[in-house]
Amino acid sequence: MSEEATIDKDAMVEEFLVEARAMKISELKLKLMAMGTLMTGFCEKEEFIQAYAAAQMEKVMQDDDDDMDDMDDNEEEELNAALAAAAVSGDPMDDLPPAVMARIAKLKEFEAERTRIVEEYRKERAQLEQKYQGLYQPLYDKRQQVVHGDMDVAMDAADKDDDEEDDEDMVGVPHFWLGALSNMGPMAETMGEGDIELLEQLQNIECDDHAEGTGFTLKFTFAPNEYMTNTVLTKQYEVPNLLSADEPILKSVKGCEIEWKSPEKCVTYTITTKQQRGKGKNAGQIRTVQKKEKVDSFFHFFTPPKMPSLEDMDEEQAQMLEMAFNQDYEQATSIRSQLIPKAVLWYTGEAMDQEMQKALKDMQNMQWPGGKNDGSDEANPECNQQ
Repeated sequence: MSEEATIDKDAMVEEFLVEARAMKISELKLKLMAMGTLMTGFCEKEEFIQAYAAAQMEKVMQDDDDDMDDMDDNEEEELNAALAAAAVSGDPMDDLPPAVMARIAKLKEFEAERTRIVEEYRKERAQLEQKYQGLYQPLYDKRQQVVHGDMDVAMDAADKDDDEEDDEDMVGVPHFWLGALSNMGPMAETMGEGDIELLEQLQNIECDDHAEGTGFTLKFTFAPNEYMTNTVLTKQYEVPNLLSADEPILKSVKGCEIEWKSPEKCVTYTITTKQQRGKGKNAGQIRTVQKKEKVDSFFHFFTPPKMPSLEDMDEEQAQMLEMAFNQDYEQATSIRSQLIPKAVLWYTGEAMDQEMQKALKDMQNMQWPGGKNDGSDEANPECNQQ
């Protein structure tokens, strides 16, 4: 293999590394899946980056089979060595003086010690999270008692009115969780008309964080109803770096099967029945055909996005799948970190107002191209012209 070809190969490796570093972990993960690359045990972004560069180099070489056939044994050995180097790092450090390399080795020792400390931090933070979850839980339990009507709240005489007798039969806070969900944009957008009556039976939403901060499980409890036999629906997320400040690495998502009492009670699909007249040998015969059609529904949340076979998934499919997983995870984290802790504020709409005010403030503080808007009172002179 010529020196020029080696330089081109090194440049190509570096190009793939730069390309990978600009991607999110979720995008890298899906692209690697599409290329059939195994990622068992990957927890750091750099692992995904190196794997992506190596896979892309291998793909380039496979696309040039004719050149591969023309290679002699020495050239093929050089190519394999190059691929191995790409998988490790495509390292420009080899040209550094020995004295500098020794200092870098010492710096890596410091980094290894830092990694050990970070791991201790994660374990202690997981324990701290568990401790405070234990302190929150009694409040959530009392909230549930009030919502469900198991704990009554005395009303001041000044708050009573002439219609009090009409309210005596009302228990707890009717449709509390439906009201809270309806005020959350990401959740409300998924709801269909057929969901409302079933969501009125929603009694509680809980979140169980996994030990050592490796994920969480959402739990939705329903009163017995005419739609499904399940009284509990769950959605489980495995996120090894859940408590890290880094981009979350979603390792797996597991939903649950909803057991509809009948096809007519299913709110995620509709079944239409049509009669078709036969053709050819079956001319004159009429057959009944049923068609299953997907409809908008919050309850699709319990069926995670499906991963197609790696052989059949192209880059466009990978991008669409990435969007689906991102949307699903955003919904889950909204429920975990916003809805459950602040349920009453979502029910009253106060949390929604706070989110809108925050979004408006962020827009006002944005740096607009060609102008200045840093949140200060200084006006842009161009905007003062009439």
